[in-house]
Amino acid sequence: MTSIRTRAEVMKERALMTPVLQGRQRAEYVVCATLWLAALVYFWNWWFTPAHHVDPMGSVLLTLVLAWVTIIPAYFIIVFFRAEKPTGQLRTPAGSRIAMVVTKAPSEPFAVVARTLDAMLAQNVPHDTWLADEDPSPSTLEWCRKHGVQVSTRRGRKDYHRQTWPRRTRCKEGNLAFFYDHHGYEDYDFVVQLDADHVPEQGYLFQMLRPFADPAVGYVSAPSICDQNADESWSARGRLYAEASMHGSLQVGFNHGLSPLCIGSHYAVRTKALRSIGGLGPELAEDHSTTLMMNAHGWRGIHALDAIAHGDGPRTFADLITQEFQWSRSLMMILLQYSPSLIKRLPLRLKIQFLFSQLWYSLFSLFMALMFVMPIIALVRGKTFVDVSYPDFLLHFVPQSVLLILFAYRWRSTHTFRPVNARILSWEMTLFLFARWPWALAGALAAIRDWATGSFVDFRVTPKGTSEIDPLPFRVLAPYALLSLASILPVLSVSAEESSGFYIFATMNAAIYTLLLLVIIVQHARENTLGTNKRFYRPALASALLALTALPFVGIMEHGRAGVQSLIWDTDGYVLFDNRFSVAGAGIGGRGLHRMVLNPHWHVSDTDN
Repeated sequence: MTSIRTRAEVMKERALMTPVLQGRQRAEYVVCATLWLAALVYFWNWWFTPAHHVDPMGSVLLTLVLAWVTIIPAYFIIVFFRAEKPTGQLRTPAGSRIAMVVTKAPSEPFAVVARTLDAMLAQNVPHDTWLADEDPSPSTLEWCRKHGVQVSTRRGRKDYHRQTWPRRTRCKEGNLAFFYDHHGYEDYDFVVQLDADHVPEQGYLFQMLRPFADPAVGYVSAPSICDQNADESWSARGRLYAEASMHGSLQVGFNHGLSPLCIGSHYAVRTKALRSIGGLGPELAEDHSTTLMMNAHGWRGIHALDAIAHGDGPRTFADLITQEFQWSRSLMMILLQYSPSLIKRLPLRLKIQFLFSQLWYSLFSLFMALMFVMPIIALVRGKTFVDVSYPDFLLHFVPQSVLLILFAYRWRSTHTFRPVNARILSWEMTLFLFARWPWALAGALAAIRDWATGSFVDFRVTPKGTSEIDPLPFRVLAPYALLSLASILPVLSVSAEESSGFYIFATMNAAIYTLLLLVIIVQHARENTLGTNKRFYRPALASALLALTALPFVGIMEHGRAGVQSLIWDTDGYVLFDNRFSVAGAGIGGRGLHRMVLNPHWHVSDTDN
C-alpha cells in the first residue's frame, strides 16, 4: 500500500510540471545538439595536433580560452534539454493568505510605484496589496488609503537601519525584513515581492502562486524583463538581449533537479520557508543568498516562466556599470563569507551549480581580460602561441560557432526567451559584453579586499524615472581609453617578426574599445538631457577621441601588411592567399615586388610528400 501511495504522489507532483520540449521539438533539439557536438569534436581533434603546439605557455593559455568559449555552452544545452514549466490550475491550500508587496526607496518617484501598485491591485487572485516605503510622504499615505493599499515602513526604527546584516540600512533586505517581521510571517502564507518599477501583467499572481501546490516548494522565481525603457537606452537593450535566455530557457532548465535562482526584481516566498531559514539572505544580492539558504535548508524552488512583469533597465551607461560592479562584488562576497557554511549542506549537483553561479562574473571577466592581454603578451615576447594559420583555424572553429548561433535561433523559437523577441545578434549586446567585464572584475576584486580587511561599502540604488543628468564622469570613460591605448602602444613600439600576426589582433582590440567609447559618449548625449554648462567638456572630449580613433589607423599603416602576411602564412592546412613575387626591373621595385593574391586552397608542405 505504501508503494502505491508513493507512486501516486510522484504522479501528482509530475502533473504540476510539463516538459518544455516535447515530440518533434525534442527530437530536433537532439539532432541540433549532436551536430554541434560533432563540430566541437572536429575542432578539438584538430587543435590537439602535436605539431601545432610549439610554446607550452601559449598552448595552455589558448587552450583555456578556447575551452571556455566552446565547451561552456554544453552546460546550457544540457540544462535546457531537461526544462520543465508549471502547469495546471491554482492548487494552493484552501484559505491561503496571500500578499503582494512592492518596495520603494526615497530616490524612487511615487509615480513609478503607482503604476506597479495599480497593476498589483488588478490581479485576479484575492490578496492584500502592500507598499514597503522607506519614507512615505503624506501624499503617498493618502493615495494608499484611497486605493486600499497597506503601508509598511521602517522609518525611525534604528534596529532596522543597522550598518551590517541582517536588517541593514539602505538595502531592500532591511526594508522587507521589517515587513516580514511585523506582517508577513504572521498574517500571510505566501508573499510576492516586487521592485518599484516592475509592473506585473494580468494573470501574473496566478502564475507565481501555481508552483506552491507542491508543499516542498519554498520560493518561486520569475523572469526579470527590464524592457520598459529599452527604446530609450542602449544599455538597457544590451543587457536585455544578453540575458534573455538566462531569464527564460536556462531557469526553466533548472526546474528539473537543479535550483532556479531568485532574481531580486521580483520573486515569491512561502513565509513558513522564509521564516525557517532566518529571513531574507544577506548582501546586496539578497536574491541569490536567499536562494542558497532555501536550498541549504531543504526547500525547493520553481521558475514561473509565464509570470511576466516589466521593469526598467539601466537608464544610462553609468547605471549599467554600477549594477555590474555591485552585483559582481556581492556574489563574490557571498562566495567568500557565506557559502562555506551553506554549500556543504547541498547535494553535489547543487554544489556545482551554486559555485558556478557565484563565480560566473569572475570567470567571465577573467577570460575576457585574458583574451585582451594575449595579443599584448605575444607582441612583447616576440613569440607566437601556436603554429597554425589563421584560415586553417577558422575552418575548424567556425562550424561549431555557426551551429551554436543557429541553435540559439531554434532555441528562441520555443518561446522560452524572456522577452520572447530578444535578439540573438545585436550591436548593443556585443558592445555590452566588452563593456561589462572591467567592472565585473573590479567588483570581484573589491569583494576580496572587503572580505580580507573586514570593510564594507554602501550601495547605490539605480535611479528610476526621468530627470536631467550630468555627462559621464571621467572614471566611467577612462577604463576604455586605457584599454585602447594598452592595445595599440605595443603595435606602435614593438618589433615582433615571429608574432607579427598579433599586430592585427591588438589593433582590432584597440579599435573595439575606441568604438565602444564613442558609442558610450554619443548615445549618452542622444538619450539624455545633459546638465552641463562646462565649455571645455566637449572640445576636450572630442580631441581625446580623435587621437584614440587615429591610433588604430596608424597601427594598420605601420604593421597591417606584416600582420596579415603572418596570419595567412602558408603552413599546412587551409590558406586564403598566395604570395606572388616579381623580378625587379624597370618600373618595378619596393612593395611592387611582392603581392598577396586571393587563392583559397589546401596546402601541404613538401616535407609531407
